[in-house]
Amino acid sequence: MARRGRKRRLELEAEYWRLLAAGVGSVEACRRLGIGRKTGYRWRAENGGLQPDYLPEASCSGRYLSLLERRRIASLRGRGLAIREIAGLLGRAPSTVSRELRRNSRPHDYGRYDADLAHHRGRERAGRPRRSKLSTDPELKAEVQSKLDMEWSPEQIAAHLRTRWPDRPERHGTSATRPSTEPSTKVPRMA
Repeated sequence: MARRGRKRRLELEAEYWRLLAAGVGSVEACRRLGIGRKTGYRWRAENGGLQPDYLPEASCSGRYLSLLERRRIASLRGRGLAIREIAGLLGRAPSTVSRELRRNSRPHDYGRYDADLAHHRGRERAGRPRRSKLSTDPELKAEVQSKLDMEWSPEQIAAHLRTRWPDRPERHGTSATRPSTEPSTKVPRMA
């Protein structure tokens, strides 16, 4: 049986996460987007209060080639156009098109540039190299989620984590390599 309810609106969800990252509260973000508060709470609960790893195509930076651009490259390349001509039609630098063809064409592709394969290869390379702290530490994730449910700000949560686990800096984002914000006890030298 198919899943009931509306289809997931990735663009709307991505905008919700952008608003949260900009410091807008969950209720206000839902109001601005015209969605129910329960939808916003569900999106946060599903992801432990963190923006999900998947991003819809339109929310990716314009710095990277989109699937549509890659398909245009494949089509234009199939017609025999030169790299500079393709770049001009796409509004991209010739070096971008050249690099794309070099990075994402393989010998076993029979000398053809396959846009779908190239897009998949590019997205794989762009993936996050390590998992986030909240995805690997269930206790920390539960603590952060409980504070998000109470609509605490990120600053409030960070301060709470420092007081809750003062001897576990990995749980509140401080490390030995990060400079301390405490005043220095070092006496300045007199000249």
